[in-house]
Amino acid sequence: MRTSMAATAAALAITALLAVCTPPAASASALAAGPVVGVGGKCADVAAAGTGNGTAVQLYDCNGSNAQKWTVGTDGTIRALGKCLDVTGQGTANGTKLQLWDCNGSGAQQWSAESDGHLKNPQSGRYLDVPGGSTANGTRLQIWDRNTNPWQTWHLPDGTTPPPGSCAPALGSGQYDTPVTFGGKTYQVRVHVPQRAAGARLPLVLDLHGSQSTGPGQLSYSNLAPVADAKGFVVAAPTGATPSGSGYIWNVPYVTSGATRDDVGFLRQVIDTLTGSACLDPSRIYATGYSGGGRMTSALGCLLSDRIAAIAPVAGLRAGRPDPANGGRPDPASCTPSRSVPVIAFHGRQDTTNPYDGGGDNTAWRYSVPVAQQRWAALNGCTAGPAVTQVTAHVQRSVYSSCRGQGDVELYTVSDGGHTWPDSPQDNGNGKVTHEISANDLMWDFFQRHPMP
Repeated sequence: MRTSMAATAAALAITALLAVCTPPAASASALAAGPVVGVGGKCADVAAAGTGNGTAVQLYDCNGSNAQKWTVGTDGTIRALGKCLDVTGQGTANGTKLQLWDCNGSGAQQWSAESDGHLKNPQSGRYLDVPGGSTANGTRLQIWDRNTNPWQTWHLPDGTTPPPGSCAPALGSGQYDTPVTFGGKTYQVRVHVPQRAAGARLPLVLDLHGSQSTGPGQLSYSNLAPVADAKGFVVAAPTGATPSGSGYIWNVPYVTSGATRDDVGFLRQVIDTLTGSACLDPSRIYATGYSGGGRMTSALGCLLSDRIAAIAPVAGLRAGRPDPANGGRPDPASCTPSRSVPVIAFHGRQDTTNPYDGGGDNTAWRYSVPVAQQRWAALNGCTAGPAVTQVTAHVQRSVYSSCRGQGDVELYTVSDGGHTWPDSPQDNGNGKVTHEISANDLMWDFFQRHPMP
């Protein structure tokens, strides 16, 4: 049955709206270019070589024209005439037609070549298909459940089939929100995905916001996206669920009251979801965060050490809650990682929100930053240190080393630094931002040296 004009218009309108809401995908490096050949020796073809959004993609006699010259990109896209092979309206149902559309980084434009010639759209879980195996010129291509019919077998240009064990991401390069479902609810998580080589699995850095902020606000404040592009890792900046001020706070175990979500469980789900959709390397999952996000990052080191390879709290290093019997030290029972967790931390001596020397909120802070570092060194079985060096005029580095499982513990202390992120381009009004060091560069160098054992 032909799709009605009204339904087609509605589908195109939905796709147009999604294209507007999704940041454009950067141009991809090409694996190969040439025809995509299917059943009957015919080619995937852009109808009448049209370049308008919504132009049908069909089966047609192979003729060597530009309408049949497809570029298979390193970002999972398949492109012709400067646009992308797209599933109409982000559809996932059997029979959803294919079209040409502006490249926008959405899952509707992601394709995974399998070794037996099948071509999968991971977002829908369905495959490039010729309806009924028709070889008539002009047959509109669609997606359909995987089967063994010859009309789901495609011959791509040479060099486009990923090697065994590789991964085809559902999430293309760019920055956008992606859904994560936890506890019966779906939350939008801001992610930044760099360009990648075909089939490559990438590291992940969780970037956790401070109290009364949001994931997108933190991604802007930390300025991690340019580093992710340069170094090749995914950044995920989720948002807490407990309202506070103009934003949200994290449910830090043992210290947050009135929380509305198990955030350790939620962040585990973020990791699990993105491991599949963004093709992550499970051995290179890291966490950083600012202020309350730094305290949450510390808690992940304590409670999620089976998934988090290393942590980098900024203005928020903890090693469990303050001991109720003596607030000047951590409660040993509240931080029991299953393995040594490498730690790199950054803190300003002039921080009045989370004071370097301790004090403040009885339930969340109290003991000093050096005591937190010392406790992590004890948890990691470090036998050397602290070795202290002056890095710059106002920055000192303290290191515990010779640790079990390479669980080094480093602390960068900024003598004139406030409650701030070193080298952030933003002044948040909480004291001086040092530019003598870059927290981003230092933590990424540390992360690279400390994958999951």
